[in-house]
Amino acid sequence: MGIFFKKMSKKETENWEKGCVLGFYVFLIVLFINQIYYYFYESYLFPTSAILWIGLVSSFTWSSILNIKCKRKEC
Repeated sequence: MGIFFKKMSKKETENWEKGCVLGFYVFLIVLFINQIYYYFYESYLFPTSAILWIGLVSSFTWSSILNIKCKRKEC
């Protein structure tokens, strides 16, 4: 793995775990909203691919934000 990817520091690993947790909760919230919308209007608000991308982007974005904050503070 060292050929293609750099080794993550302990803080970067912690930030990625926080991003994964946020992404999971975003998935849950978006799926809940989608199901409630379906219950009332009998059509889905978000397509499945949009739900996937919303969760992935939120986790990667939050992880990146935490890494940038950490680099500025020299964690």
